[in-house]
Amino acid sequence: MTFLARDAHDEPLPGARSRPGAGAVALRWLGVAVAAAALWSTLRGADLPSVAALIASVSAPMMALALVPNLVARLFQAEASRRVFDDTRTRDPASGRHAPFSRYLALTLSTEALTMSVPAGAALSESVTFYLLHRWCGIPGPQGVAGIAARRALIVLANAAYVAIALALGFGHLERASRPLIGGPGLPWLVVLSGLGLLAVALALGGALLSGTVASRVFAWLKRLPGQRVKASIDARAAAFSATDRHAAALGERRAALAAAALLLLGMWLAEGAETYFFLRLLGVDVSLSEVLSFEVVLALLRAAAVLVPAGLGVQDAGYVAFLTALGVPAAATVGAAFVLVKRAKELVWIALGLLVFFGGRAAFRPAPAPMAGSEATRGRGGGVTR
Repeated sequence: MTFLARDAHDEPLPGARSRPGAGAVALRWLGVAVAAAALWSTLRGADLPSVAALIASVSAPMMALALVPNLVARLFQAEASRRVFDDTRTRDPASGRHAPFSRYLALTLSTEALTMSVPAGAALSESVTFYLLHRWCGIPGPQGVAGIAARRALIVLANAAYVAIALALGFGHLERASRPLIGGPGLPWLVVLSGLGLLAVALALGGALLSGTVASRVFAWLKRLPGQRVKASIDARAAAFSATDRHAAALGERRAALAAAALLLLGMWLAEGAETYFFLRLLGVDVSLSEVLSFEVVLALLRAAAVLVPAGLGVQDAGYVAFLTALGVPAAATVGAAFVLVKRAKELVWIALGLLVFFGGRAAFRPAPAPMAGSEATRGRGGGVTR
């Protein structure tokens, strides 16, 4: 709910005016150091000339084709966002139109680039999402907050479904890899517990949000803070908190849109798993899709847990090598090093494209028109945060 502390029509990027403290900077550099150490640990056990030869054996057209699964994942993600945010939005009385899919795709590419390129990128990307939803898609603050929270719950729910699919297809592979990795037979059950935990979190988040009371509870808690200036600032935003709850409750009534968005996000997860399978087959590794999904879901969880490390760099890479070794892939250290280098090179391409879209879009996309001062949507509503 921190987004409600800013007017939705402010132009600067959220957080752009404040400099991070020394502790935050230290944590970021710690994440970079962990990433570098883990990546070096992954690469030093490989036969580097063989790694180079393996990568060079892949033709340029096939390397270009390897970009397709990620594009599919981003298309699914953008369409899921469009369905969620279009359903939280009141049409602009001036234009009567919703933002086109292309703007949601641009938003997705931009925020994913930030997620992959900076420490704690997921948190930063949510702030940028809030800004771009208003700037590019014409979605005011309360609708943006409700939609972002709903989308986060749906992502977690889709991740839980992805874990269930991976377990159904690859439980035996996890059993086979368990003893080499953790010294015992419990790895599949750890993944089961992780999936149940994700499901519980998704249901709790979704239930709380769609009840239409979360923002009001936060507002009541903030009202208890000491200081007249603080209370006055909170009171000035009372309408925004109330509007957020209304839009969250309205979104909860659109079950079909939420279900479609959840299925699209599940497709996003599956496309990312298929990408790993495609890369490994491209490098001549004889693995099945069920094997890939069995460890890809574990490493996706590991990547999410390593919040301080940009894109799980090094940590996730070491995990790939460890799983390939545990599953008995020949020359796993060399093959794994070639795989992570190709995969990271792919990410650099998407980071560059996403940043290009972000900076180009800020110049090319016209801001969404604000409601006209005399329109019915603005009469009697405070702060200009609802339409």
